[in-house]
Amino acid sequence: MTKKILTISIVFLSLSVWGQKKIENKLTNEHVGIEGTKISLIPSEGFISGVNFLGLKHKENGSTIAVFNLPVPFTEITKGLTKEAFEQKGVNVKKIENLTINGLPGIFITGSQEGTGKVYMKFILYFGSNEESIILNGISPIDLKKAGADVKKSMLTVFYDESKIIDPLASAGYSIDVSETKLIFAENMGNTFIYTVDGQHPTKLTDKTNLIITKTLSPETQEDIKISSINALHSTTAEIEKIDYIEEITLDGFKGYEILAKGKNKKTGEPETIYLVTLVNKTLYYVLLGTTNDTTDESINEIKKAVLTFKRI
Repeated sequence: MTKKILTISIVFLSLSVWGQKKIENKLTNEHVGIEGTKISLIPSEGFISGVNFLGLKHKENGSTIAVFNLPVPFTEITKGLTKEAFEQKGVNVKKIENLTINGLPGIFITGSQEGTGKVYMKFILYFGSNEESIILNGISPIDLKKAGADVKKSMLTVFYDESKIIDPLASAGYSIDVSETKLIFAENMGNTFIYTVDGQHPTKLTDKTNLIITKTLSPETQEDIKISSINALHSTTAEIEKIDYIEEITLDGFKGYEILAKGKNKKTGEPETIYLVTLVNKTLYYVLLGTTNDTTDESINEIKKAVLTFKRI
């Protein structure tokens, strides 16, 4: 009896593996390289390169495909890919499919999600290796079925060039000068750019001084930038104990606020000094967040020095 059950189990597992969808893509003249990534896609009609993110966007209907690269093994990423986890984030999951992309394991998720008062079809493709993971996040208006089909079709043309050397700052759209500081560029995670003392994220040093720069589309209304700046401060890794100052700031035509505050790290309890700058214009919104566990003024002054060199390029 036990042998019979074991035999059935082996057959079932074999069918599960062989039943996976296998995608073998070759790089063609139709593929478009996504700047700042190792990914190329064949865009469906009407899609152009994303301006404020890594990926593609449709010129008219609002569909997008965003590309993210994480220096995390694929096996680590898949641990949290459950229907329940997505539903907690507001994603209504309809289907989860296992597949392989040019021999690499992957998962394709189909669902829907509400955002900015609208409902969107959502497609997420995860795949990767023992060194890194790739995420393609596609959205399309729920009532435009063809647009959704185009997003999915384009995502499944993905070609990943593992050996490609990329400039991680190619999509930043800004420059800052860290040459007179101890900060070193560490990582690009989508539209988030991270600087640490040793150029590693997370840092392996006891000095946790870092600078994180994030860019997004500008909010529809700019009247509450001060409020959103304060909210951003309270969403950092620190339990804020004292705000030294909140002042208006202008850098390279962007207006916003700079905040200096002190607190304690929520995880370690270490003292933490925070320097937060928000910058906004008609189209873009930057958040520059510097934190340090250095109790002297030296590290926070270096962060300020770097932030104040901010320029759009």
